[in-house]
Amino acid sequence: MDLGLKGKRVLVTGGSRGIGAAIVRRFVAEGASVAFCARNPNEVSEVSNTLQAEGHSVVGAACDVSDSNALTRWIQTSAEALGGIDIFIPNVSGGAQAGEEGWQAAFDVDLMATVRGCDLALPYLATSGSGAIVVIASIAGLEAFGGPSAYNTVKAGLISYASQLGAAAAPHGVRVNTVSPGPIHVDDGFWGTVQHTNQEAYDATVSKHPMGRLGSVDEVANCVAFLASPAASWVTRANLVVDGGFLARVQF
Repeated sequence: MDLGLKGKRVLVTGGSRGIGAAIVRRFVAEGASVAFCARNPNEVSEVSNTLQAEGHSVVGAACDVSDSNALTRWIQTSAEALGGIDIFIPNVSGGAQAGEEGWQAAFDVDLMATVRGCDLALPYLATSGSGAIVVIASIAGLEAFGGPSAYNTVKAGLISYASQLGAAAAPHGVRVNTVSPGPIHVDDGFWGTVQHTNQEAYDATVSKHPMGRLGSVDEVANCVAFLASPAASWVTRANLVVDGGFLARVQF
């Protein structure tokens, strides 16, 4: 299927590692032009140089999205570099840190950076003709996992925010959807760390999964690309759970 992404102008936050990097790779493979950011300048350069050497149109920049001024500059300069914005994907997360610092990081990085980024991108998306936002949340926002945590709480908030934004943006021709991944293996990410430090806990999660494995970043990126594409032109305010059936609940 041709997703109709060739020539689209895409912005991705947190695009140097894990799911974000897979999303960047998926869009450039479809012929889109991508601007992405991440905090680590060395990782940004590595991803940018690799993709540019392969002939893709990609612009990477170091940016701490919790800094509202830095985020504003990045979105504006990226829009200028690409000639506009057709798709915005707020993917970056502050992770599952503990204590009050974790709550602040979740609020600043996961929630407010998404809200500010969408506010800044919307004027560009409204002129696109096929504007789309795909917010990356988590199944942790849908069911209780462990004790009360900032990560789970904020991911639930993002799902609610995206639905409300979708209603407000629809008259302007902009679709807003959410992708909520389940357990996804990333070597240098959360589940990769669990595997390296606590194989028993990792194996226990795998054993609970109906498919007997964790998901891959590419399996998430494929769903993000579809939702953002003109092929999903009649889909908005949806939360697509990408977990291989890990959640036991019936989804309506």
